[in-house]
Amino acid sequence: MKLSNFLHRWRLPLVIAGLAIAAQALGLASSLRYQRDLVQHGQWWRLLTGNFVHLGWMHLLRDLAGLFLIWVLFRRSMSDLSWAILVLLASLGVCLGIYLLNPSIAWYVGLSGMLFGLFAAGAALEWTSSRWRSLALLAGMALLLVYTVFIGPLPGEESGLGGRVVPQAHVYGACLGLAYILCRGGWLRWRPARGPC
Repeated sequence: MKLSNFLHRWRLPLVIAGLAIAAQALGLASSLRYQRDLVQHGQWWRLLTGNFVHLGWMHLLRDLAGLFLIWVLFRRSMSDLSWAILVLLASLGVCLGIYLLNPSIAWYVGLSGMLFGLFAAGAALEWTSSRWRSLALLAGMALLLVYTVFIGPLPGEESGLGGRVVPQAHVYGACLGLAYILCRGGWLRWRPARGPC
């Protein structure tokens, strides 16, 4: 595969990775993380940027591994534009959900909430080719979310992370991913066929 083809196919995750790595290398976590009191004082951009900064390199590497795995599994399910829209909506929605529904959470960082949105969307889109695979992926995700919300993090999940996992972010991301696919499906039913979206 030519380098140009590789870069074209992987441009979205590479852009996300580049932004996150640059933010980590420049030490921008405290300046960009979601922080409730600062959002209340007008720093609304933190609702988006909080997703792209991390607790440390281990946290970042785990999130990037998840991002690239999701891209390998589901990249062809939607166009790059549709994925990019979902990245923005899920990122904003995760932090907005925390802001509106979890006032006790003072701050949040990381891609994981948004990644749950991408995974949920990809798993839902599998329905068109394999309903059993789609159901298995969605059921596995749901079990993981129920476990982490009601019991706690998986064994070793917080090891080396540098902080606590915020399962609410994962729930909001997953719900946004599914809502995006449902709305997108409804939108496509009312549009003339123009090929893949």
